[in-house]
Amino acid sequence: MNAYSSSAAQAVDYSARQLQDHLRQALPALENRRQVAPLKQFESIDAVVAELKPSEPIFCIAPQKIRDAAAGFLSFPGRALYAVKCNPHPVVLETLYGAGVTDFDVASLDEVRLIDSLFGAAGGKFFNNPAKTRPAIQAASQQYGIRFYTADCVEEIDKIVEETGDTSDLIIAVRLATRGNEARYVLSTKFGAQPDEAVRLLQHLNGRGIKAGISFHVGSQCLRPRAFHDAVELAGKVAANADVELRVLNVGGGFPAPYPGDDVAGHEHYFGQIARAVRSIGLPRSCIVLCEPGRALVATSGTTVVQVVMRRGQNLFLNDGVFGTLQELGHPKERRPVRLIRNGNRAPANGMDFKIWGPTCDSNDVLGAPFQLPGDVREGDWIEIGMMGAYSLSMRTHFNGFFADQIVQIGA
Repeated sequence: MNAYSSSAAQAVDYSARQLQDHLRQALPALENRRQVAPLKQFESIDAVVAELKPSEPIFCIAPQKIRDAAAGFLSFPGRALYAVKCNPHPVVLETLYGAGVTDFDVASLDEVRLIDSLFGAAGGKFFNNPAKTRPAIQAASQQYGIRFYTADCVEEIDKIVEETGDTSDLIIAVRLATRGNEARYVLSTKFGAQPDEAVRLLQHLNGRGIKAGISFHVGSQCLRPRAFHDAVELAGKVAANADVELRVLNVGGGFPAPYPGDDVAGHEHYFGQIARAVRSIGLPRSCIVLCEPGRALVATSGTTVVQVVMRRGQNLFLNDGVFGTLQELGHPKERRPVRLIRNGNRAPANGMDFKIWGPTCDSNDVLGAPFQLPGDVREGDWIEIGMMGAYSLSMRTHFNGFFADQIVQIGA
């Protein structure tokens, strides 16, 4: 079984019976999978602080919140791939797999190897990075059986064809540039062909006898469901102008997490916009619709527990910062729920804003938005920072000798 046959070629209906059948068929491939070491388990964040009294940052993973988020994406009108880059911790990946999200958007050979080590051929692998090295493509194809790739220029298409060899079951999706005005992080500045160029790329694929698709990404933390509808309509116009029958339409990621201060519609509104747009462009019945959620699946499941190292007026210096698990919080619009913990007990209600600094000697190690905390916060207090499941672990560094490497589990 190669990655394409375990992923894109299967029906997208995730009924309970079909999911059970899929897992039963995957059982032989899972027998020799990598064994994931269990994390130390606690009932709550308060229990973590009470027992460990940590002087270093601790990252906490709550698997039940991952399962809850995954259940929501089983109603997506297609097939959901998890974007591994968002949080590649094995406990996160295994929890998603057990919850029915069994396909993965991989961007590097290391991510390919990680998914293969956990799930073998049973974990669908879609190599969606539009700029890949030749050795990575060759290994992905020959060692791991990956037959699904993404490109946004003719040079990358030709590279994929040359390194994969047999094109009989190959699918290449053309990455289409879309507007990103509705998203916090615009992703079309680096990747994505303009519509006229995308038409030429689809025709190039068709001329070489390769199954073609279209992918796009409306941007991370997209707060406007209609953005997906507009992007699907644009993809339909490109396919019609190219006169090429699409085998796959990948609507990418961008589904938002419910961060404080963001007006987030339920994911059903996003799914509805996608479904209506798909019907309006008349996709062939054989076309598979994919999405690549990242933060929407894991954001709520992560918590960072930090300690106050020093207070200087309304400036707090913590033992973690933007070079650690708080990297995303350097953005001024990125806010997270925070709570003070003192001596293992919940502190009084929040009272005033504090500017937050990380532990390194770099003056850029500062959060973009303040934390609202009790006015008597002091050295030694702990702060629980919620909704940190996305990108916190994958983007932490060892800069200045600081590294958040203690990870625990909350609940079963």
